[in-house]
Amino acid sequence: MTSLPLENEPLDPSQSATATFRIPELCCSEEMALVEKGLGRLSGVTATCPDYVNRTLQVDFRPTETDAAAIARTIEATGFEVERSDVRPAQFAPPVRWRWRWTTAVGGVLLLVAAVLAAGMGGITLPVRLLAVLSAVVSGVPVARAAWRAVRLGSLDMNVLMSIAAIGAVASGETFEAATAMFLFALSLWIESHSLDRARRAVRSLVELTATAAHRLDQGKVTDVDPSALRIGDRVLVRPGERVPIDGRVVEGGSSVNQAPITGESIPVEKQAGDDVFAGSLNAEGSLTIEATRTAEATTLAHIVRLVALAESGKSPTERFVDRFARRYTPVVILLAVLLAFGPPVLGYLGVAWASQTPAMEWLRRGLVLLVIACPCALVISTPVTIVSGLFRATRRGILIKGGVHLESAGRIDAVALDKTGTLTTGKPRVVSVEPLAGRREDEVLEAAASLEHHSEHPLARAIVAEARRRGLPETDAGDFTALRGFGVRGTFRDQTLYVGTPRLFLDSRMPISARARAEAAGVDQRDSTTAALVGTSESIWGVLRLADPPRPEAARALARLRELGVRRIVMLTGDGRGVADAVARAVGIDEVHAELLPEDKVARVIQISAAARCLAMVGDGVNDAPAWAASRLGIALGSDASDTALETADVVVMTPDLGRLGELVNLGRHCHQILWENITVALTIKTAVLALAAAGWATLWMAVAADVGASLVVIFNGMRLARPSRRHP
Repeated sequence: MTSLPLENEPLDPSQSATATFRIPELCCSEEMALVEKGLGRLSGVTATCPDYVNRTLQVDFRPTETDAAAIARTIEATGFEVERSDVRPAQFAPPVRWRWRWTTAVGGVLLLVAAVLAAGMGGITLPVRLLAVLSAVVSGVPVARAAWRAVRLGSLDMNVLMSIAAIGAVASGETFEAATAMFLFALSLWIESHSLDRARRAVRSLVELTATAAHRLDQGKVTDVDPSALRIGDRVLVRPGERVPIDGRVVEGGSSVNQAPITGESIPVEKQAGDDVFAGSLNAEGSLTIEATRTAEATTLAHIVRLVALAESGKSPTERFVDRFARRYTPVVILLAVLLAFGPPVLGYLGVAWASQTPAMEWLRRGLVLLVIACPCALVISTPVTIVSGLFRATRRGILIKGGVHLESAGRIDAVALDKTGTLTTGKPRVVSVEPLAGRREDEVLEAAASLEHHSEHPLARAIVAEARRRGLPETDAGDFTALRGFGVRGTFRDQTLYVGTPRLFLDSRMPISARARAEAAGVDQRDSTTAALVGTSESIWGVLRLADPPRPEAARALARLRELGVRRIVMLTGDGRGVADAVARAVGIDEVHAELLPEDKVARVIQISAAARCLAMVGDGVNDAPAWAASRLGIALGSDASDTALETADVVVMTPDLGRLGELVNLGRHCHQILWENITVALTIKTAVLALAAAGWATLWMAVAADVGASLVVIFNGMRLARPSRRHP
């Protein structure tokens, strides 16, 4: 028994601290409830975050009141072992082998021998009873251990109920039935553990994409190092057939790279100098020299692995409903079992005729059967395995969903709001013309605009900078740069305060623009097919840059698919001009357009649309979309270029800029919702049927356990269907 020290010791004792503990038996919310009950008695613990994939528990606490050692001792006091957690953020723990499989196997053998003896001796003799009792004891070791842990914490879980039922059956002389029931129950625990590990193994397979070594280049020499040793700016060599060890940018070489595990793209992508690559991608035939742009802990793959682990630890609305239902269902059925076991015998003793016609031991047996039916195992397990399978299915398709709540929300989407630039369009605009004014030259206007836009990450800014570089213009760095949200940028160029932005920037009354400049801005020709960016000072307009950003080729087809799935309202929200917005809307098939919106206007529109929808999804590329994501029910980031921002703020991240994935997301969410309620219906139907049989005296103890085991297996394998690709559900 070992205590786990803090992974990150707090530097300031007055601040909140975090410790991470590895608990091998932490595999579902039932164990977590016991751990939380124990920690609830310890002062200073502020929050807990379980990771059922890694079987770890992160605990936030106040170091002035407790420490990691005290937390570890408290967890151990609840009956759980605590191990040292050496799991790195981007790693998953290996599956835990179910330690009690041998006791279950031995118990099964003893039960089989007892059955053979009973058949040979023509009945349940004393040796058969002794073997049956021994089988029940051996098979019940893990059950009794877990039951004792729950009893110490004042909790009644399925292990407690099963233990009471088995003891009662032995006491009433039903030894063979008790042994059969206990063996089936212990076997069901092993099968459930194994099945859940299979579902989680799919998610854990992500970590296998991480390269084990990186060939770092240092002054012409190649040195093999662990990817965690790489720093931003380091150069690494990736040979044919190797996995890319780090997120970076190609500086030399060319090759096709399979990045399907990250983006879900089925076809390898050609990479040349200047292209970005992801850690975990597989290099094909050529050698690549890559310059690291992130550390190993900050790669897109590391983000995905961490967020998938956290996503599994969260609960969806259906899971919360099932938990609430189980908390009420179990005590009600326990009360009914007690009344059934002891009520009629008491009534019979008092002279009630119908109650005295059945022996007291028979009423006790029926009560014990009903007690087993009270185990909510199949019901509770019906949701998490489905959610885990759905999360993995989405991740394999390059769709990162941050929890079951968002997966279920995706199935209820009936309205979609989309940003224009980078979402409905390619996000790679280009400058199609430079129109100088006020006696300026084209190159002068473009150089001035590029000097300010060097500081911006907006797609239009990048297009302006790229055009200046293409023309070979000097890269002048503007001073006093300020981003004017929704309008453009301001900075100092050659000792003059310069503005670059939409015509609205020069026309807005809040800007210190002269009447002359306002008049010039108002006279700029607004063309439907291009976006106009004005360059000038507060006194005059220097010129107009015309930029074009074509719609995505798959956009019209993707939006039509959303309508087929029942999305009744599709809206474009953009800060661009009305003419450009209408032209893109016509091309992709959108009828409702809201143009020339400031960021706060976009948020207001999202709130307005969301109020009239069951579930509104806001889709953007990550540039200035965080407020709108927060205002919607489901924020969706489209495209890997936005991963730095999107992985932290959006609810769903589509790792490749393919609008067709939106239809897949909605379809997956609806399929998940369907399977969840199929599982709940199956579990409750089987429970109700056995409940009725038990009340009538037709159900035996082993039949009740077998029904519970069968229901558990049905819901597990039905939920795991979601992880398998199919023609109907991509």
